[in-house]
Amino acid sequence: MREAAGAWTESYPAMEYRHGPMSITDDRSLVWFFGPPPTGLAESVARTGALVSADPFDPMADLIRAQRLAVEISTAAGLDPDQPRNLTRSVILA
Repeated sequence: MREAAGAWTESYPAMEYRHGPMSITDDRSLVWFFGPPPTGLAESVARTGALVSADPFDPMADLIRAQRLAVEISTAAGLDPDQPRNLTRSVILA
């Protein structure tokens, strides 16, 4: 999502989400659980107004869904998901 769509993303272990990340979650947030969330966590996140995705899919299948979403967001913004801004295919050390 970050490279292809230029969208700010962060990843956390589920139970760590209850601390700092929860404080910035609001109605402009999407919180996507890869795998089943701990009991009560999805409901706590939903109370912040965030859109919650907690589907029963295999987490690896959800990665494909996230990549497809990144392509759609990128394309809608007029970006090329295969040519991320300011990135190269390799690191060149001076």
